[in-house]
Amino acid sequence: MKYHDSMAIAQDKMTQVCLFLERHNLVPLPINYHVAYAYVSNTQATLSNTIDSNIANNITLDNFLMETWFNEYLSFETKSNDALLKGANNVVDTINQATEQCTDSVNQYLAQLDSGLVAIDETNITQSRQIISELIEASYELKAEQLKIQERILQAQAEAYKTQLKIDELKKERYSDPLTGLYQQAYLNQQVTLWQQDSHSLCAIAINIDHFNEFNSRYGHLIGDIVLNKVAKKVQSYVLESGLPVRTRGEEFMVFLPDIDINTASEIAEKIRGGVEKLRFVSSRSGKRLPTITVSVGVAKNAIEEDLSLLTSNASQALQQAKLNGRNTVVNSLN
Repeated sequence: MKYHDSMAIAQDKMTQVCLFLERHNLVPLPINYHVAYAYVSNTQATLSNTIDSNIANNITLDNFLMETWFNEYLSFETKSNDALLKGANNVVDTINQATEQCTDSVNQYLAQLDSGLVAIDETNITQSRQIISELIEASYELKAEQLKIQERILQAQAEAYKTQLKIDELKKERYSDPLTGLYQQAYLNQQVTLWQQDSHSLCAIAINIDHFNEFNSRYGHLIGDIVLNKVAKKVQSYVLESGLPVRTRGEEFMVFLPDIDINTASEIAEKIRGGVEKLRFVSSRSGKRLPTITVSVGVAKNAIEEDLSLLTSNASQALQQAKLNGRNTVVNSLN
């Protein structure tokens, strides 16, 4: 389970969690903290009711109980893996059964065909016609059987497709930044390796929110988190499925695009810059419009044989030049 709490809310919950753990003499292990955080957040009603019931019945909370509850109520990965394994097993079982059924029916037909061909006698027309009639009937039966098997295989393919979607969803859940929804660095390394193995060239767009630390200090982390989320969504909207948007640091993002030239990447970068500048933010307390958010952007391209670190370094250098040029601008490494 992922949370989208602001810094202030997370700090308040941390205090509640520490008090909860201290009250029940629980060591602040990661699992204990996770369960306690979910409890004080009340994000899992069944978990909260279970803990409340144990407390009401004066049952001592210990590490074993906390781990049990974690596995039962919070371990998303465990539940997802179980579902994926079940789906994969169903696909394999269906295909295996269909294959065995297909083999048996074909072997039976071939045996009948062999014996029938041997038994055909030109001098005995009646017997030969009977054998041919039986072979024709067997052929139709085989065809009907094969159609049933084909239907089962198509169902297995549909199940395999659903399983793949679940795998993709789990992968995104695992590698997504909880605040922005963009990918994390770990997934970037995997995807770039695949691109390079397939001999794809890459362009990188480095993006930094201008004066974000000052904005955070003035308006608070809660509004700052909203800005980060909205900027990330705007970045993602210009990338769609053609590239990989990644949150690399607090207020920094990087977009990787395979098989495009640097001029096209620069055009996308300019759209991102202009799109972010058009975002509007209003204080929920005062109703006043907040200052315009802008980004500085750097663009770079690598050759197929060059590694990722050189590409990101070149994009970051172009980003720094954009800042030196006055911010809210795009610079590519060829300029």
